[in-house]
Amino acid sequence: MAITIDPANIESELERIWDSLQGTNKMRACLFNLIIYAKKCQRIGYLNEVAQKLIQKFPSRILFITYDEGCTGHEMKTAVSVMTADEGEHEIVCDLIEVEVCGKDHPQVPFVILPHLLPDLPIYLVHADDPTIKNPVAEQLEHLADRIIFDSEAACDLPAFAKAVLSHDERCDADVADLNWARTEGWRQLFAGIFKASDALEQIRHANKITISYNAKETDYLCHTNIQSIYLQGWVASQLGWSLQKVEKDAFHYKSEYGKVESTIVPTQSSDIPPGRILSIEITTDQDFHYVFKRNPKCPHHVMIEKSSPEFCALPMNYVLDKDLSGQSLVKEICHKGTSEHYTKVLKLLTTIENKKLCHE
Repeated sequence: MAITIDPANIESELERIWDSLQGTNKMRACLFNLIIYAKKCQRIGYLNEVAQKLIQKFPSRILFITYDEGCTGHEMKTAVSVMTADEGEHEIVCDLIEVEVCGKDHPQVPFVILPHLLPDLPIYLVHADDPTIKNPVAEQLEHLADRIIFDSEAACDLPAFAKAVLSHDERCDADVADLNWARTEGWRQLFAGIFKASDALEQIRHANKITISYNAKETDYLCHTNIQSIYLQGWVASQLGWSLQKVEKDAFHYKSEYGKVESTIVPTQSSDIPPGRILSIEITTDQDFHYVFKRNPKCPHHVMIEKSSPEFCALPMNYVLDKDLSGQSLVKEICHKGTSEHYTKVLKLLTTIENKKLCHE
């Protein structure tokens, strides 16, 4: 955090900073207000990096709010600075307003930030806490937002998280999104392309086993590494109309119009891609078709696609995923409009799971 100031001096301090930058080829820009709201923990550095990546695509006024319920003091710390997107000779620079607050002053947060939301610009809220925990301050911020972007990494109970997000979607006017859902977009686009033709779609409808491997290597900021693979297998099931029968550890048992389907997620260690990302997918059908989608070890954002049966073996194909860059998931969710019907279908599927936290402790 920069040098702390009195909350009443936020705008005047920003003006002072901008006056000092006159004639330095720095351009002040803002497309929307971005509120990042999180509990103070080791993930703050990661969220700050995400914000830095975002402004390279979408300049915005960033209001970074962190709270510490374990703190017993009364002091609210506020600071202002600028965040630079490296754009060569003419740099794009954005306002950064930081607020750190202890538990007792936590309810004051909405009143502090409200005067500093730029009017007539959209408000995006990155809700980086667990929405299953009742939080009146978070609820007030949600009602200010045009779009709420949740971080399912903060949830320890994924079915409960799904219920909470669906509840938010029903009671708030804001659109709803999820960072981990965005991280599966490349694989969803890949599947949509491969199984677009009627004959290929019919083949996957006959699937009886799906195995998804994911990078289970944890970091300080990401430990629920199985969420993306759960989302992806749930998306396949919901789009094909399968009904969930039971969940046993990492195995999801479905019933399709052609019989039983077992969808399994498998933890694997990899140092080449970020935690939680999908590494490979294998599909077999009751018609003996076999599909394999696997990352190229030498170029991890390239996926090799193999299809075979007892009668033939197709030439392998290559698909290029977006590079796994920090902040890219937030950029995607900022780009999208509305609440994804596919995402809400997956959430509704997850809410049917009883007494299963799913997220690894």
